[in-house]
Amino acid sequence: TLARTIAPSGPHNVTRRSVPERRKYSLWSRAPRPTHTTPKMVAVTAGEKLFWILAYSACSSSMLVINKLAVQELPLPTVVSGAQLAVSALVVLVLKLIWPTTMGAMDRTKVLPFALYTAMFAGGLYANMKALMLTNVGAVIAARSCLPVIVCLIEWAFMGRALPGARSTVSLAGVVLFAGVYIRHDSGVMVDGASGYVWLLVWWVLLALQMTYGKWMTEKIEMTQWERVFYTNAFALPPTFLLFFVTGENAEVNDVFLGDNALLWLIASCVMGVGISYSGWRTRSVITATTFTLVGVLNKMATIAFTVIVWPADASLASIAALVCCILFGLLYQDAPKRKEFSTGRSASKAGVSIA
Repeated sequence: TLARTIAPSGPHNVTRRSVPERRKYSLWSRAPRPTHTTPKMVAVTAGEKLFWILAYSACSSSMLVINKLAVQELPLPTVVSGAQLAVSALVVLVLKLIWPTTMGAMDRTKVLPFALYTAMFAGGLYANMKALMLTNVGAVIAARSCLPVIVCLIEWAFMGRALPGARSTVSLAGVVLFAGVYIRHDSGVMVDGASGYVWLLVWWVLLALQMTYGKWMTEKIEMTQWERVFYTNAFALPPTFLLFFVTGENAEVNDVFLGDNALLWLIASCVMGVGISYSGWRTRSVITATTFTLVGVLNKMATIAFTVIVWPADASLASIAALVCCILFGLLYQDAPKRKEFSTGRSASKAGVSIA
């Protein structure tokens, strides 16, 4: 404005911008594009969190029942698991043919992290089988109920999360306490020597790393949810194929007896496999790793409670009450916010919505 005011009028006069204005336009025009692929942080409503938690919980609980029926009709667990993995990966490829934006090109920024994630998953699966051989179910449940505590500490130490507040601390303590009460009145904890403790610890640590690393991938690697479904299931096929021979199921294929509804339950398990794969990654992307781990624990406890109530073989009133209290305390947990030093130019948000 000042330049236009003092400049003489005339056809050969050219109005010049002030120095600061020229610098602003120059910097804007030469600004480099960002090269990182960190996903943009999108605000998630409490209703959306609740929807995906319920969807994942429904798929998880249904998957447990359907898998049991599928294995009863088709007594080849690795074949059932392999079919679920193959169908889930194939669904993503079909969707890509219809909607090309479903999945982008494969590159090492996506392949390598998911290869590591799959390696942790396979290692955790093997450690879990070894732990079950050397311990009882009570020991595995006890370790699993303590898992949210270690995941919470990993998020605080390495992922910029704040420590849980008083309400969430009481929630985690209540889950561990009443899980212990249930185990005491049910099967107790039995461990076969030092090797049992070692394999239980290895499985526990690998599962904690898998939970936190999976959350890190949703925050740092930009990709669609269907891409995560594809990479998870496709990369899990080779270990499953190897287990098919290691467990000796390849020698039992010709002699296995198929039930009348084997194909029906196999198809149902494959459909549910797609659902739990997508809802699992979607849920993981909208809540913290600790909350996701706790949801998994509560799903297991709810399934046990349902089984005990419907088929009360040797269940005591104390064990049923402990399961109910464990679930109720778990529902009190709230997402821990990001610490202020880790927030991107904004103050840390208030503690997130509770699972309830």
